[in-house]
Amino acid sequence: MPQPQRVAIRKRTRPFDDFFKIDELVVAHQKSDGSMSEDQRRLIFERGDSAAVLLFNSDSKCVVVVNQFKAPTLGKSTEDGWIEETVAGMIDSYETPEAAAARETLEETGYAIRNPKLIAKFFSSPGGSSERIFLYYAEVRNADKVAAGGGVPAEGEDIAVKEIPLDDLLQRIRQQRVEDPKLLIGGLWLGEELKGDARSILGYSSVRYELIAQPRRFIGYKTGPIEGVRGVDLWVNSENEDMIMDRFIGRSISANIRYLGADKDAAGNLTDDIINNDLTAEIGARSPVRIGSVFETTSGLLNETHGVDAILHVASVRGAGAGRGVKADVDDLAHCVRNVLTKADERNRRSAWLRCLPWIRRLFGLRDSVSILFPMIGAGDGGLTIEQVVPRLFRAATGYFQENPATTMREIYFLAYTASQRTACEREIDRLCHDGIVRTA
Repeated sequence: MPQPQRVAIRKRTRPFDDFFKIDELVVAHQKSDGSMSEDQRRLIFERGDSAAVLLFNSDSKCVVVVNQFKAPTLGKSTEDGWIEETVAGMIDSYETPEAAAARETLEETGYAIRNPKLIAKFFSSPGGSSERIFLYYAEVRNADKVAAGGGVPAEGEDIAVKEIPLDDLLQRIRQQRVEDPKLLIGGLWLGEELKGDARSILGYSSVRYELIAQPRRFIGYKTGPIEGVRGVDLWVNSENEDMIMDRFIGRSISANIRYLGADKDAAGNLTDDIINNDLTAEIGARSPVRIGSVFETTSGLLNETHGVDAILHVASVRGAGAGRGVKADVDDLAHCVRNVLTKADERNRRSAWLRCLPWIRRLFGLRDSVSILFPMIGAGDGGLTIEQVVPRLFRAATGYFQENPATTMREIYFLAYTASQRTACEREIDRLCHDGIVRTA
């Protein structure tokens, strides 16, 4: 082990002693060549050590941050005095760092935490300050919020608590939009910890862009597992040529749609396989069907729970042979998207005459289904890479808007289930912006 280098403190005084303190040192230290340096005068900002907490809500899949006014950031922070950061506060003389982390979390956010995990211990600014920061990680659920949070008013704290989907936080880090080093370090650490679990990484968020040539027409993406998506009128289910939905225990979009739309008893047992039964009746003896064929079914319980009007099933993958699963062809993707959107328009126009009668509209609550959600067709069991899929899907959607100015559709979304899918969506939207096709909504 290397021998400790020598330090000689000639003089120590405290010219400023308030809430924060400043020490003046006259010190000499051993240099790299082994000799001692001349005496040097140094000022040290002494504010004590602090504890910080990267707080992750596993129910919402979001990082919990606090936003508050910090005078030293005036004229320098993006929000000119306000900054988003992790929970943090000074460690009192009678506290352990872990106890301070738990106290500050409860005061600032209202969440109760136990046994926080130490991520790192580091100096905040070793050139001028002696402060060490103990950065912890704590995972909570909605049920752990036992107080209002917001800080301690008597101490002048006025704290707004916010949630940021982890994938959104990582995107901000890549875009150099995170100004708190604790949040930067903690976010990168958590991203690496959860890298293998795409479902944990992505929280729920929605992004949309407006077509420049067609105002009030939007294209975008939604993140997270499909069961968390709300407020989209039509959902698209990508199927095989036999139009056989995946089993309830599967992890596919097909399995999720089938399960979410099924009727269940009080114990959660399935009593009516609504969507699959409807699809089977719709197909009848026509199976197998051609790639690009689209069939409409009821949405089952999804109408009540998620506001989904109907499911549009599209044949998008072919059987690869006995025991070899299915495969998608990248050249089929645009064809599938156009056919689905055509079907959605036909569905709206089919009942347009009913909606022209005001009393029928009021009686039955009739309206057009103007928004639609596509999965990443071909990128799952279909075997295509997300880099192959996303450009074809987005270009097909914008192309449909451009070729059909009278379309009844207003919003087209794609489901970005993983971080890599979201990155691919952002990359393609950047291209569409560069090409003058879309702009920020």
